[in-house]
Amino acid sequence: MNRRKFLAGSVALPIAAHAVRFEGQAAGHEGRHDAAKTTDASGQPNRDRYHHTLQRVLHGSGPAYTSEFLLEDLSGTPGRRFTNFSGDLSGRWIGALAASCSSFGEDFPVLDEFVKRALPLQHGEGYFGKSFNAKNPEDDDLALLWGNGRLLVGLVEYYQLRHDAAALAAARRLGDFLVAIGPAFNAQKMADDFGAGHFATSYICWTQQTEGLAGLYAATKETKYRDLCADIAARMERRAGDHVHGYLCSVRGTLALYEATQEKSYLKRAVAAWNDIEGSGDILITGAVPEAWSPKKKRTEGCAECDWVRLNLALYRATGEEKYLATAESMVFNEFAMNQFASGDFGHGVLDENGTPGTVAVRAWWCCTLHGLRTFADVNDNVFRAAGGDIFYDLAMDGHLKTDDVAVRAQSSLATDGRTRITIEQQRGSYALTVRKPAWADAVALTHNGRPVSGLKVAEVAAGDTVVAQYTMRFRGESAERVQARPGRKAFYFGPWLLGATSHEQPQYFSELQDQNAIIAESNRASHSRTGLEFAVPIAATSCAIIAAEYPEQAARVELRAVAEQTGYDPARWMTAFALREKG
Repeated sequence: MNRRKFLAGSVALPIAAHAVRFEGQAAGHEGRHDAAKTTDASGQPNRDRYHHTLQRVLHGSGPAYTSEFLLEDLSGTPGRRFTNFSGDLSGRWIGALAASCSSFGEDFPVLDEFVKRALPLQHGEGYFGKSFNAKNPEDDDLALLWGNGRLLVGLVEYYQLRHDAAALAAARRLGDFLVAIGPAFNAQKMADDFGAGHFATSYICWTQQTEGLAGLYAATKETKYRDLCADIAARMERRAGDHVHGYLCSVRGTLALYEATQEKSYLKRAVAAWNDIEGSGDILITGAVPEAWSPKKKRTEGCAECDWVRLNLALYRATGEEKYLATAESMVFNEFAMNQFASGDFGHGVLDENGTPGTVAVRAWWCCTLHGLRTFADVNDNVFRAAGGDIFYDLAMDGHLKTDDVAVRAQSSLATDGRTRITIEQQRGSYALTVRKPAWADAVALTHNGRPVSGLKVAEVAAGDTVVAQYTMRFRGESAERVQARPGRKAFYFGPWLLGATSHEQPQYFSELQDQNAIIAESNRASHSRTGLEFAVPIAATSCAIIAAEYPEQAARVELRAVAEQTGYDPARWMTAFALREKG
């Protein structure tokens, strides 16, 4: 089935951060919430979400990722959806499990078994799949290129984990195949022939090869892979109506080439791409990007959201600039979480008439579920960082850092009491710990082994020490005019969480005129969870008075919940851009 069938257009633009007056509510108020169940009780909400998707991939159904099912992807066996994208499913599966092993200390014997069965399916020319026509390529040939690009990434990540010579040899043969067709495919004629109208089989199927080639160069130091990657990076272009996921893979590959070479021109190209996206008008209210660039915005795509998270984390590592970390963090707390289904899958959300995500609707098991699983490793690897004698706690969530000299772990109860607890598990030598204050927190107060700390840095920590960070958060409003067509709309937040009205909690709110309901300013008050949802964010639940469009003379209220809670139940309708009326 052709992925080109998946699109049409709608408009959504980024939030302008202009504060609106509301009654502030600090985290940790006694009696604030009474949720019966939340994954924050484990202290590992991010890891719990990771295991939620991991169990789906390893043991779930509809479909089950059996070895036979994955091998069909490599042989191009017809029947299931998208087998023409040979290597896409299997490559993502390999890469996601390899990254999980590396980041979370997992071990999956099924991974090694599958790779051994997969490698013999490689053609003599170096590619995997049914057939490839290099002289007169058509859509199915570009689809095969796309899938083989994802497979190259997976093989390189598997080699990085296991140092398996057979996997590296297969990756080299695939890289050599790309080098051989490079002169014909890295040309303007090919870009013109496969314009944005081809969508998932457009020229991004070629430009996304940067990611695998950069990884292959890092593993082998063979300059032919570096040079082809650089040549492709020079050709990548964000084209109107084109596939966002494919473009972001191309940018991430260019940044990976910088990481492998330290050649600053590649970093500059990635930064320029980020600046262009940020100013494009295609950033959604959740901080996300759509599945297709304007004018074809219709829905979101889990793969693109994952790429946006990973690109921003990588840019922060490369530059140290706060804006990239803040963007990634907002995505993880909001769009990335909202996009995760109760089944553990990731997929597509439909944009409403305001251009904001209204419903998560399609479990995209063929790509997004596996790309989502892969992204958890990137998030986990960026919670902490170590530099010299300093440990930095960058993301206010659970995570673990282990080096030869130090091991440190964070446990989070941010969603229930606004805290994270950091434990120094092992240490050799002298270390200081610095906790980042994100923009969404009014203040961050630290205690070190129960004693208050002045500022955000503990000058010296030792094995067995505990540092608790208390984040002061409040309910706030920001202008949402740039994310939808009509003026006067507001987005509401509590700490890092975007809030919305959901049909799961208040089905009666969603009627023919719900878009005309208006929240009354300064009417917000702490709410109480009425359900014991998994992945709940009880600290953020807020009740607001509204003027109901259908019965304005009667008092009414709406309960706003974190959009991240969508993971806990079947897809519901959401509204996140609201009209506002002044009090009185």
